[in-house]
Amino acid sequence: MDATLRALNRFGLGARRGERQKIGDGRQWLRSQLDGGPPSLAPPDGVTATAIGEALRAIRMAGQGNDQERRQARRHVVEMSQAEMHAALTARITTERPFVERLVAFWSNHLCVSTGSKIIVAPLAGSYERDVIRAHVLGRFEDMVLASAKHPAMLVYLDNFQSIGPSSRGASAGPRNNGQRRGLNENYARELLELHTLGVSGGYTQQDVQELAKILTGWTVNGIGGPAAPLGRAGRRRSHRSTRRCCAGWRDGADAARPR
Repeated sequence: MDATLRALNRFGLGARRGERQKIGDGRQWLRSQLDGGPPSLAPPDGVTATAIGEALRAIRMAGQGNDQERRQARRHVVEMSQAEMHAALTARITTERPFVERLVAFWSNHLCVSTGSKIIVAPLAGSYERDVIRAHVLGRFEDMVLASAKHPAMLVYLDNFQSIGPSSRGASAGPRNNGQRRGLNENYARELLELHTLGVSGGYTQQDVQELAKILTGWTVNGIGGPAAPLGRAGRRRSHRSTRRCCAGWRDGADAARPR
């Protein structure tokens, strides 16, 4: 296999008909793929933060309604998700920068959210790839991870939006409406250390997971439970206890991760 086909097949998304002759030097083509800034993608028509928030609130309200209302609410969310998937697939098929689209696919998989895990994640996944992965795919890994941590899709997918610090004001509020106890949730903290950053053999301990989970308490989501607030990340101080924490040898300031 010559260098041009190797560039198209191993670094791009496969050679199109006649593309080998069109691009010429495979190395120069590959370098040029990084020109032009982040690969932005417009949201599908009608899929805005406001529309997503309204659809998610309808899902939650439909839980108290009849079967037809629940099916209708879920159908609307699924339609939004399908429109997002169609837009992303179209971008991959038609792009003139397949190497960058391959990078988008790689980092979307590495910092993944699952649309099949919770129905409320489904309409958020498209904006997650646009605002987290695409916006930072040619930038710093640190910025991408932080954007991922703050996005509603990740906060909901790994339950950090419900995590409450021990001894915080929120912890004394009693059980949730569904009877579940309020408390610390370690799901995202464990994923952040084990898969997103350090790796399974990264040298962290269960105590590090718990300390990181406490640091991240109060990072939650507005706009899915009530009509007043727009959809987006929110900082809830009553769910966060501002005390000095140590995670994997790093010690934060007393209020370093305090929700703002």
